[in-house]
Amino acid sequence: MFNNFARLFKKTLILGIVALLLIGLAACEGGPRVKMAPGYEATSTPVSAQADVMGTPKPTKIPPTPTPEPLTLDNNRYSLPSKALVFQIPLGWMLTSESGSYARFEAPDESAWMEAAVESSGYALPAEDFQIYADNLRQALYANADSQNLLDRQNEEGRAAYVTSFSKEGVFWFAYDVFIQKDKAIYSFSFQTLQMLWEAYLPGFRSVAASAETNTGYVGADMIYSFMRSYASPNNQFTLTMPMSWTFTLGQDRLKNALLDTVVSPDGKAGVSIVAYNAGEELKNKDVGQVSTPIIKELEGQELRVRSTDLLNDGRIRVNWQIDNQGIQGYSFFWQDQSIVYIFTLKYPDQYAGTYKEVMDNIGDSFRFPGES
Repeated sequence: MFNNFARLFKKTLILGIVALLLIGLAACEGGPRVKMAPGYEATSTPVSAQADVMGTPKPTKIPPTPTPEPLTLDNNRYSLPSKALVFQIPLGWMLTSESGSYARFEAPDESAWMEAAVESSGYALPAEDFQIYADNLRQALYANADSQNLLDRQNEEGRAAYVTSFSKEGVFWFAYDVFIQKDKAIYSFSFQTLQMLWEAYLPGFRSVAASAETNTGYVGADMIYSFMRSYASPNNQFTLTMPMSWTFTLGQDRLKNALLDTVVSPDGKAGVSIVAYNAGEELKNKDVGQVSTPIIKELEGQELRVRSTDLLNDGRIRVNWQIDNQGIQGYSFFWQDQSIVYIFTLKYPDQYAGTYKEVMDNIGDSFRFPGES
């Protein structure tokens, strides 16, 4: 479920995001190129590939048996390569994708599949922030479905479970998603099956999630918000990858003559903003900065102090800044395309730099203009 923001794993013991989350992660030169938004590909992922993405599957052409049998769990347990999660899998299901913190299994007839994953939030999220995380992730998993409907949500301390119905290319599916927080680790499981198999398979899905054994000792700093989804800026002028579980608010008109997109961490302590400002005419190079700086200050605060600037090889200008009285640091990039000035800003508090600095740098490094690989 996690991609557009896969290596088969040996059958040992199974996944890990909430009781497995649904997520896939792929690295790309210069930053994370994780394709995580829903978009399951019909062909199986080669074993040699890296993590696939959890997402809405394409409809199977193989009809399931008319009278489905309940799932039986394999007595042998599977472990993620990272060893952070161990669990049972349905008997006869095949491992089709695997990375250190992600795994996917599919039913032999391709009528159902499951994913498990684990990532870190850097520190234990308060209950309210964990709920935001889980709601955002579930929404991201089915964002590309033709239609989707949340049927049930069950919340308890450190655990959230959802039942979702969705359709894709005229085929109707049901999904059971579970997210579990243990200290700084969040484990996720995603189970999806054709509608006609739902009642027979749901007890087995619940048993898989209940069989999960977690080990937060194997959750490293490189797993902090590691599952990503793709983001395309206004006018598709550039692309980024963003954490799947962050809150996306797109198309805001808070600024005059500008569109504003924001992406914020579940705890609200780190964020990304993208501004597309219509200057009305193509500006001279020196004027782009004169327009951009006031906009950045309007969004972030008039106390913003510029620490340094740099002209990048691709024509963007980078400005590193600080707001001393708030203990916030960040950096912004701005450039123009004809009469449109683009401003891309990343920020986080000094107090949480250990949690967010690398995440924000990875987001910044994922920047690509159209056609760039």
